[in-house]
Amino acid sequence: MEVKKYLMLVLFIFIGIFGALAQEKMVTGNVTNEDGLPLPGVNVLIQGTSKGTQTDFDGNYSINAAEGQVLVFSFIGQKTEEITIGTSNIINVVLVSDAQSLQEVVVTAFGGTKQRRATTYATTTVDDEE
Repeated sequence: MEVKKYLMLVLFIFIGIFGALAQEKMVTGNVTNEDGLPLPGVNVLIQGTSKGTQTDFDGNYSINAAEGQVLVFSFIGQKTEEITIGTSNIINVVLVSDAQSLQEVVVTAFGGTKQRRATTYATTTVDDEE
């Protein structure tokens, strides 16, 4: 009789695990800017996790996620967008410009960033119009 209970318990555990895995689905879509141009390299993260991806050269992405989770789309110079996953498997996103979030960045030949006044070598300033 004990073996029967043990087998039933194992069966219910497997059903629970497979049921939880079945809730995830492949979510795909395209990320563009306000002009309809694709944005390559947009970070797409599942909020509260370290699971994520980036858009390809054409602005396309795909990620496994469950209904109810929140996708966070972020890109330099664009406002971050958060979208809750619903029943649809396709989520297309338009990111809006956020010029106020851009600040001065000094790019060095060494791959690091510094304050302009902290550099010990010649620097060149490029205005936003340029």
